[in-house]
Amino acid sequence: MTQPDAPTPPPPPSRRPVLVVMSDLLFRSKIDEVARRLGLPLRAARSAEQLERHLAATEPCIVFVDLETDALDPAAAIRRIRERAAEWGGAPRIVGFAGHTNVAAIQAGREAGATVVLARSAVAAQLPEMLGRVVAG
Repeated sequence: MTQPDAPTPPPPPSRRPVLVVMSDLLFRSKIDEVARRLGLPLRAARSAEQLERHLAATEPCIVFVDLETDALDPAAAIRRIRERAAEWGGAPRIVGFAGHTNVAAIQAGREAGATVVLARSAVAAQLPEMLGRVVAG
């Protein structure tokens, strides 16, 4: 009698991609630059369909969501990522960001379930540290 195959554990965070949900190419390139230096692959979703494809393919190690993007509903994206994370049995860190004066976007990100919501400038400043923690495990 054969035993059923045990589920394959997810790869360690340092082998999973960084997922960015945004349409801002300049900010995406900043994240990509730091991720590449650390050996982390990057996936980008600029639509709900792209987000679904990336979430179906693999669990990200960390997700950055631009709360001011108009390419998709950022709060719905955060909720969808959290739903998928429940299926994975864990949750990647979800970093929502917006301009520091956009109180409505910041509040919406918090209510949707982002792990942390920061000003865009704070994300840029803390990016090497955040991604470094992912690599360290």
